[in-house]
Amino acid sequence: MTGTTSRPSDARRAQAFLVVVMTAFALLDLAIHHSVQRTSGPLGPAAGLVLSLLADACLPFLVRFPRAVAVVACAATALAAVGDTLAPGSFTPLNPVTPVTAPLCTPVIVWFVVHGLPRRQAVAYVAVLALGATRLWTPEWETAYAGVVATVLPGVLGLYARARRELVRSLRERAESTERERRLLAERARAAERQRLAGEMHDIVTHHVTEIVLAAGALKMSAADHGVQAAAEHIRDAGSRTLTELRDLIGILRRGHAHEPDEPSRVTLDPSGLDTLAGSATATGNPVTLRVTGTPEAVTPAIARGAYRVVQEALTNARKHAPGAAVEVGLVHERGTLTVTVANAAPPAAPAPGGSGLAASGSGLGLDGLRRRIILLGGHFAAAPASDGGFRVSATLPASVPTDDSLDVT
Repeated sequence: MTGTTSRPSDARRAQAFLVVVMTAFALLDLAIHHSVQRTSGPLGPAAGLVLSLLADACLPFLVRFPRAVAVVACAATALAAVGDTLAPGSFTPLNPVTPVTAPLCTPVIVWFVVHGLPRRQAVAYVAVLALGATRLWTPEWETAYAGVVATVLPGVLGLYARARRELVRSLRERAESTERERRLLAERARAAERQRLAGEMHDIVTHHVTEIVLAAGALKMSAADHGVQAAAEHIRDAGSRTLTELRDLIGILRRGHAHEPDEPSRVTLDPSGLDTLAGSATATGNPVTLRVTGTPEAVTPAIARGAYRVVQEALTNARKHAPGAAVEVGLVHERGTLTVTVANAAPPAAPAPGGSGLAASGSGLGLDGLRRRIILLGGHFAAAPASDGGFRVSATLPASVPTDDSLDVT
């Protein structure tokens, strides 16, 4: 079924409108019949009124059954034309005030038929209605004029409106197609840029970090001092972790998203990785306490990586800006959420042994990057000085996050 509207709400509104139109035309037909125009043929004075009311009653069905209503309208118009030709005055008064050769509601029927049926069918139905309404075989020009106004004029206007509507739809679809093509080209350009960056990182950064790891291993083997050996081992471990993360990042750049094809949908946050971070920070002079509250829940890999990055960045900042200060790392597992907090105490007056001694100043780019990452994951992030002179970083993350291309957070 082809209707004038596509959405159910629009169809209901159109049907309600047609009920009102039907009532108005029925009252108008009754008023004309009782006041001035009555038929005088063998079928009685109300034959024309009955035919008009029959056409009026079909109006509410134009939305759902336009073809059936068109058939009824054509039959009524043809019946009136044949009846008046064989027995003048059967359906149209012999001396009417206005020469009406088709039901008054015919223009409404024509309009909906033109919009609701295939173009060729609509033109065929309008042609039949026009032939019956104009009655070109009669000598009265008023009859032909009334028929043209009732059928041809609304048909032409309806076809114009339909053509304009189809043109607008075609232009809109073309614009949408162009926009989709533009997005596809932009995505291809981004993919090419990611491939280029991945190649440069693999050829340059990974190569130099590998040299650092190898040099640190050689230094550990050749050094006699235990302190130098420990420092070389720390450099070697940090470089190895950096290589692993670089390989992950290169893979993400090449894939365009943060998930391997065979990556599990949910994982449990590995405490051993956090223990490694805590041990590394403790070895460089910041004693770390790790507290886990609640039962660990499985989270999506992006959430696990996000939580790991929060702890990693916060411990790095503590080593830089509060060397020697105690750090407390907290993981709170609640229903559907994971809260990560890293709070360091105020730095001591002098840098602790093994501390960096860096000034408590920085660009803040690391925290800004963390904030963007957590927001992309659908979480909340806060970083601010604590009342005891230390610093506190907190992130609340959902247990799951959609794994689509928009989630490029690694």
